[in-house]
This record gives sequence, structure tokens and C-alpha cells, in this order.
Amino acid sequence: MTLNKSLFLCVLALAFILGIETYTDLDIWVQNHFYLPQQREWLINAEKHKQLTYFFYTGLKCFLFICALGCLSNILFSLKIHNLRQNNHFCLIMLLSFIIVPTLVAGAKSFTNVYCPYQLDIYNGFFPFVRVLESYPADFIQLKIGRCFPAGHSTAGFAFLGLFYAFQKKSYRYLGLTIGLLLGWTAGIYQMLRGQHFLSHTLFSMVAAFMLIILINQLVKKIMQKHPNLFTAS
Repeated sequence: MTLNKSLFLCVLALAFILGIETYTDLDIWVQNHFYLPQQREWLINAEKHKQLTYFFYTGLKCFLFICALGCLSNILFSLKIHNLRQNNHFCLIMLLSFIIVPTLVAGAKSFTNVYCPYQLDIYNGFFPFVRVLESYPADFIQLKIGRCFPAGHSTAGFAFLGLFYAFQKKSYRYLGLTIGLLLGWTAGIYQMLRGQHFLSHTLFSMVAAFMLIILINQLVKKIMQKHPNLFTAS
């Protein structure tokens, strides 16, 4: 598939997700399964989150950091140890994915001004439920902006979608795709169970992450063409 076609399909998918978020109640229908109205809390409440955070929250972030550090170390040491250069294609794609995907996708939350489910009045919160492309009521006094769309935490998992391009063998590439999806959706569903995100938030992050990784792959190809000696052991 050509670059332009791949990017077009990603943009189409993002528009479709926004359409679902704007014109359907799918988000609410899904999220209602995770909320306990009588207890006024989510399936994973604050106490459970304390018990699970090391595996599902901070654990994933630490894993991302360790992997990024390993990739960076290989690239730096390869300047002296030439045998490590054969790993630089893999390491460069993954390092850029680890940095760019969370930074740009999660960073978009600062501009969308959307609140999380647990903050909304429909779930015993204080803010009105307003969709991404809608405006807030005229009488609503906004003391702080919403920072919930797209999903941020799941990008630590979706960054591993870079494995699809990092691996050379076709069978490994689809294994890498599976790993990225599993990590991303494990983090995404965990946040939904806490009332931190709607389904559309995570869907948007997944597609946006893969779109960035497509561009990262093209960037790495150009770097390899200009500096082939950095990617071969000889």
C-alpha cells in the first residue's frame, strides 16, 4: 500500500471515529457498563487502582522508558561498536515511536477541551457532557479546561505498533502489530474501567498512533538512504 493511500485511510478512520462520537451514543452505552450508579463509583475505584497501578499504569510507563533507553543505548554504542549497527533500523523506529506517539497524541489533549467520564454530571461529576466538536453551554463557567481526548495513557502501549515496521520478517511484523494492539488496548480498557476515557478516545489514539508510525517509517527510510553506513555492521 502506498504512503498516500495509507495516510488517507487513517484520516478516513479518524473522521469515522469522530462521527461515531458526535452522532451516536455508543460511548455512553459502553461506559455505562463500567459505572456502578448505586455506589457512585467505577468498576476500578481509587482503592483498586492503588493495587493495580504498578502493572496497568506506572508499570507500562516504566516498560516504555526501559525499552526506549535500550534502543537509544544501542544507537549510541553502535557509533563505536559496528556490530550493533545492524539493530539500528529496529531501534530507531522504536525510539521515535516511543517519543513521538505519546508526545503528539497525548499532547493533543491540551487543545480539545474534553472532560473525562468521571468528571461529567451524567456520572455524578461536575461538568456537562459535551462532545468533541460541540460547544459548551453559554452559562457554563469553565474554571479549567478538559484534558481527556484523545486517550493519553494508551499511547504508551500503541507506541509499540512501531514493531510492525521495525521487524523485517512478515510473520514478525504481524506479531509486532498484535503486541502493540494488546498493550494499547490493555491500557485503554483499564482507563475506561476507571472512568478516565470513553471508547472513542482510545480508538482515536490507536489510529492516530499508527498514522504517526507510518510517517516515522518513511523518515527512517530516508535516514537509511542518506546514511547507510549507520545501519550495517561493515
